[in-house]
Amino acid sequence: MVFERQNNWNWLKRPFHSVFTKLIVVMLLSGSLLVLGISAISWHGFRENQKNFFRNNLAQYGAYLVSDLEENLNLVHARELSQRLFLIIRFEGENVSWQTASGIPALEKVRFRNWTNKSGEPFHLISQSKSPVVANVRYGRYQRQGVVTVETPKGRFIFAEIVDDWHGIRFALPWIMAVLGLIGLILTGTLLFMRRILLPLHWLSEGVSALGAGNLEHRLPEKRSDELGNLARAFNRMSESLRAMLAAKEQLLLDVSHELRSPLTRMKVALEFIPESESRESLREDVQEMDQMITEILETARLKSEHGQLNRQEFDLVKLIQELCLDFEVKFSKQSPGIRFETHPEKCETSADTEQIRTMLKNLLSNAIKYSPAENSPVEIRLQKNESYSKVDNVSGIKIEIQDHGPGIPAEELDLIFEQFYRTDKSRNRNTGGYGLGLSLCKTIIEAHGGTIIVQSKIGKGTTFILNLPDTPSTI
Repeated sequence: MVFERQNNWNWLKRPFHSVFTKLIVVMLLSGSLLVLGISAISWHGFRENQKNFFRNNLAQYGAYLVSDLEENLNLVHARELSQRLFLIIRFEGENVSWQTASGIPALEKVRFRNWTNKSGEPFHLISQSKSPVVANVRYGRYQRQGVVTVETPKGRFIFAEIVDDWHGIRFALPWIMAVLGLIGLILTGTLLFMRRILLPLHWLSEGVSALGAGNLEHRLPEKRSDELGNLARAFNRMSESLRAMLAAKEQLLLDVSHELRSPLTRMKVALEFIPESESRESLREDVQEMDQMITEILETARLKSEHGQLNRQEFDLVKLIQELCLDFEVKFSKQSPGIRFETHPEKCETSADTEQIRTMLKNLLSNAIKYSPAENSPVEIRLQKNESYSKVDNVSGIKIEIQDHGPGIPAEELDLIFEQFYRTDKSRNRNTGGYGLGLSLCKTIIEAHGGTIIVQSKIGKGTTFILNLPDTPSTI
């Protein structure tokens, strides 16, 4: 339950981790504050500067309305005005009283305010004859209804709004829809414009991901002339520099490896003329190790090259793994926990380079046994034939798992172990590992076959290498 709540909160927080979302929120807040500030200042100035203007015009309008009612002081005429002006009109005189409709609240419930001029004196409505016809104007509200009382020589007029929610909705709905439409249009335009401005950041994110995956040929579009365009150009220059440096490094490694072939050959010949001794055997082992290291470097480069080819042939992968297990049992019978190969089909035919697959499995088994003390559980190999390995091509594939129960690999080093000459033991002790080329060669071999290699490890519980090998038809 706690985990589900955390996932829900993470889902809500995820949009706010985006620069695009943050910029939109900042723009909306800034725009809202700007509108509120301008509106407040404008409203204050409007009230101060236009109060007299609207008061005089409203007074004149009120004077016309009261004069009209006094000249035609009858209910019929008042009802006609009431319908046109959407008001309830009530008249209270000495001899007659009437109102156009019910709905005027009791005046004692209304909180009235006297309408005064600048000097604080009661405001008068002036008719065309320039004589005061209205005095003691009061206005107030009861709940949502506005009420105005006006005293005249003939009596008191009471004007009240007609409270009709549907009428208010019908009046306001077009304006509300227009405002919402305008806001939606502005926000949509802002989103599209911001997305276009920040598009280079999306390109940069894809470029960094591609660069992290080893694709040094990836380049960003250089279509912009602003700061983000400069950033894209700087990224492309960095990618080109990295590609050039790595190419120079690999070329240097290949050149040195080729040049070492001849001295090693002469050393092998010279060793044959040295009498048998402990020193000769030690030298022979050193020469063999150097020869194996150079062979792995050159083979890795050959498979990565566009001219490198695989010698594909049909063979039984189950039989190949059983042969390797038998060889390791004989070679490391006393100093290893053994190998257990139980989970597998009776037969698993595939088309691949047999020697390359053998080398790959041999390197992985050597590492597993090397880091598994004799008292540990046996190294486990599992083989499974998947019927839908590739989601793109919908072809079958093979899954191989090699699991040891050794010390494990730190999580921060899992992405580095496939690099050439990288070793988790920084002291590079020959008793705890090879040259740091075996796993790099394994990755190159499986990728040359169109497959993948994945490593999973926990400190103190061991490491598992998962190989996904496409079951390529023998016609290829």
